[in-house]
Amino acid sequence: MAYKIAAAIDIGSSAVRMEISEKRKSEVKCLEFLQSPLYLGHDTFTQKKISFEKIERLCAILNSYILTANNYGVEHVETVATTAFREAENKEYVLDLVKLKTGINIRILEDPEEKTIIYREMLRRDEGSWKNAVISYVGTGSLGIAIMEKGLIRFTQNIRIGSLKLSEILEPVEGYTKKFHMIIEQYISTYIDVLKNLLTLDRKTNFVASGKEIDLIASLMDVEIVNNFFSIPKKAYQAFYDSIKTLTPMQIMDMFDLPQERAEILLPSAALFKILMDFSKSEVLIGCNIKMCDALVYKELYPNKFDKVNSQFEKSIINSAIFTARRFKYDRQHIAAVFDYSTVLFDSIREIHGLSEREKLLLQLACILHDCGKFVNLKEHYEHSYDLIRRLSLPGLNTRELHIIANVSKYHSELTPMPEHENYASLAAEDRVLVAKLSAIIRLGDALDKSHLQKFREIDALYNNNELIITTKAGGEATLEEWAFSQKSEFFNEVFGIKAKLVIERTI
Repeated sequence: MAYKIAAAIDIGSSAVRMEISEKRKSEVKCLEFLQSPLYLGHDTFTQKKISFEKIERLCAILNSYILTANNYGVEHVETVATTAFREAENKEYVLDLVKLKTGINIRILEDPEEKTIIYREMLRRDEGSWKNAVISYVGTGSLGIAIMEKGLIRFTQNIRIGSLKLSEILEPVEGYTKKFHMIIEQYISTYIDVLKNLLTLDRKTNFVASGKEIDLIASLMDVEIVNNFFSIPKKAYQAFYDSIKTLTPMQIMDMFDLPQERAEILLPSAALFKILMDFSKSEVLIGCNIKMCDALVYKELYPNKFDKVNSQFEKSIINSAIFTARRFKYDRQHIAAVFDYSTVLFDSIREIHGLSEREKLLLQLACILHDCGKFVNLKEHYEHSYDLIRRLSLPGLNTRELHIIANVSKYHSELTPMPEHENYASLAAEDRVLVAKLSAIIRLGDALDKSHLQKFREIDALYNNNELIITTKAGGEATLEEWAFSQKSEFFNEVFGIKAKLVIERTI
């Protein structure tokens, strides 16, 4: 449902923010933006828990925000929380207290989900001008990096070294050296050097930065922001960095008239952006001035346009999965065949499986990744595929979806889902059914290329009278595929209650 006025609340590691915006033809008009400092991250990153005093303060802020939203006629306010909540050991208690005192259900965003929201909004606003880019989002609690190639994201990595967290981690070292900036740079480089070994970047790669810290740096450098974007030449940025790298937080406070909390994290943030710009080899830093709330209200105000943006972003998910499979030395032709066959089968029995396009995407991702475990060991490779996939970082996927893909990959071969399997039993009931359905489909798709020789260029599938007839042509023998299909169709019959039949037309 589209709204004329929408509101969103973002509970970050250093502040609580709310945006109330109105739909104006093809653009979003911000009616009011509120921000209240609340350093939840100080609690979580040092004590691993959010204090009762901070909870009380949070509830007071949220109640005042809801009152403001109600005055605009907004009944529902999307409320999300990020790293400080995500890593708090007492988050369940905090969520319950906030619900009781404010009536608000806070949705804690997983790290990949948080970064996806930001990347998707950045790409929407850019409208396709970046083809090759290193995209970064520096939050107070975490760092997100995405590598874009030919307009699609091919690699993402989320690192737990946001500006505030970095400051908290390295604070004990600060008193031991007059060159604290070098310690920060070396610490950050231990993460970035891994990326250098994994990726080869085009010399024309852009560097795009977002997050409130780069916004602060732009304001301190008097950089003009035009339509949410700004540019800082590398030489100018290096000069700014050199001007602050030897200063203490107190000196930074005096120089820029900043609150202590902002002054403490300015140097770690500036160092992060410097090292990422060096990694990208770009001569210009492109800043993107967006907030989490921007993306959330856009989704509420323009749901149809959001769906189109999200559909485009799903191409990046596929692209990233292919890049990952390539790292594991995948059989490209076999993966393409299983992908195509499984997609045809999925589409042919829509009235039977009742699954969505999102679940079709999960099947396709499983097709791409199902054999990656062979990189570890050919013996029981499906077990290794499961272990690898559930630890991957793919754009746009949450932990639940990764676990579904991992399970489907585990059961693509001979192993059948059983209640005693811990990985399967740990899933929610509806997800166990989903895994069974997708596994039954991919098993048939894999059977149709059992030899890895792509004997069938294409297949047709027609569901009729409780039977799925799969027809194809083969120029030679296909005994191995026929045998594999007969074996794997048994599970398909068990899951869907329909018989799958393979009809091969022989051609000369």
